[in-house]
Amino acid sequence: MKRLLIAEPAARDLEEIVDYIALDNPIAAESVYRGIVGAAQKLPQFPALGRPGRHPETRELSVSGLPYLIVYEVGAEAVTILAVFHTARDLAQALRERMHGADLSELIADITPESLHGKVDFDKPGEER
Repeated sequence: MKRLLIAEPAARDLEEIVDYIALDNPIAAESVYRGIVGAAQKLPQFPALGRPGRHPETRELSVSGLPYLIVYEVGAEAVTILAVFHTARDLAQALRERMHGADLSELIADITPESLHGKVDFDKPGEER
């Protein structure tokens, strides 16, 4: 099975999404976090799960039940998450900005629950780590 990696910009996307939602509703933030991470964790076993992406050599996975899209690329040994976007965004423009001139080789880390978890401590709503 392939490894699951996350580019630093995608990790920041997820953290910002969760932090923003947690300002009003920490329980909803946890649900969104779990939904996005749960979808991402399927990708190493099923890398073709998403549709062909808008940017060359990428794929896009809609997160079931949530208005979020995971943009990723499939390599020989790993699936790399490049971005996590809300579907209300102009995705084509956001991807062009994100991908233009990006050297993602230095921005990639293995995905673990600890690496994906934002600053919000879901066990103690409203507190930061």
